[in-house]
Amino acid sequence: MNIFTEEAKRQKFSVPLHALRGVAAVIVLLVHLQGKVYEAFPEFTLPPLFNGSAAVTFFFVLSGLVVGASLAKSGISSATVSLYFHRRFFRIMPLMFVTVTLGGLYLLFIEPYLQYTLNPKEYGDFTLAKFAAGYVGYSLKANPPIWSIFVELIGSLLIPLMLLSGTKLRNVLLVFAALIALSLLPIQTKHYWHFYMISFYVGLTVLIWGKWLAGFIAKLPTGIFWLIVFALVASFYLARPLTGAGYGDLWIVYWETLSVAPLVGIIYYLPERFSLLNAPVFKFLGDVSYSLYLTHSIILIILLNVVTSLMDNGGWAVLVYCLSAIVCSFIVAQISYHTIEMGGTRLGERLRRQPKPVLEAL
Repeated sequence: MNIFTEEAKRQKFSVPLHALRGVAAVIVLLVHLQGKVYEAFPEFTLPPLFNGSAAVTFFFVLSGLVVGASLAKSGISSATVSLYFHRRFFRIMPLMFVTVTLGGLYLLFIEPYLQYTLNPKEYGDFTLAKFAAGYVGYSLKANPPIWSIFVELIGSLLIPLMLLSGTKLRNVLLVFAALIALSLLPIQTKHYWHFYMISFYVGLTVLIWGKWLAGFIAKLPTGIFWLIVFALVASFYLARPLTGAGYGDLWIVYWETLSVAPLVGIIYYLPERFSLLNAPVFKFLGDVSYSLYLTHSIILIILLNVVTSLMDNGGWAVLVYCLSAIVCSFIVAQISYHTIEMGGTRLGERLRRQPKPVLEAL
């Protein structure tokens, strides 16, 4: 018996968590928008209200739970794992291919004539090797947010192995210890991917302890219930801004992971307490979250160059830039979701179901 498989079969799609994926993508958009405003209009800078790094940690924990549970429902076999990899490829890669291609062409043929650049100068020059590496998120030049997709791809590859540990609780603890050891290795891996594997696994283990936690907290008075929920949100979201922890600090990955995982578990097993997230606007945000995440950077930089070249008044320029950037980002995300994301998924299903040709005897 596999405890992940048995528990996953009892659960349905989580609408509230789907909605929160969209909220996290909006936070990433806003933190990058704030960065561009600071770059072009430093006199209008606001305090760092948006924690994009925490939002990405949330993505990883959520992927461990949702993607892991989806595979676990089918059981672990060569056929189900093969189908899983096929679907993950056509879920992730079509939009990666399009955005990296457009970003690379932009860098090669358009950006040299513009004032503001897509990437910080410390990223170095854009080369064909970096162009190619961008298709798996290894290089950020063509589209900066794709670093997390590189980590997501590695996590997706390891999730089937993580699920195999579900035969015994002892094995779960051993894998957890092994992932901690991996994160502590004194090596500089690209995008610190080895830090974040613990986030995927902790998310997956929500299937083991999440129901117990949700059942315990559900029995508490309503006021205490929401106090705990908001305390978890604050602990998760505010730690990095308050401490100044940066990219490459391992302890903040642990903190954010262990703070948000209980929140994810509570929402997963008590969806009725979070019915506000069933509203159509939140469903829309969840649907377009991946497209919004991968398309917004190029939109932000193009509009920044356009607005600053056409407008001299700083205050009005900031207002026009922010409004146009948000509106255009959501329009493009909606179009991208229906055409590229869903189109890629449908293409994958058609290819998978295509009958194999019968070889005639020679």
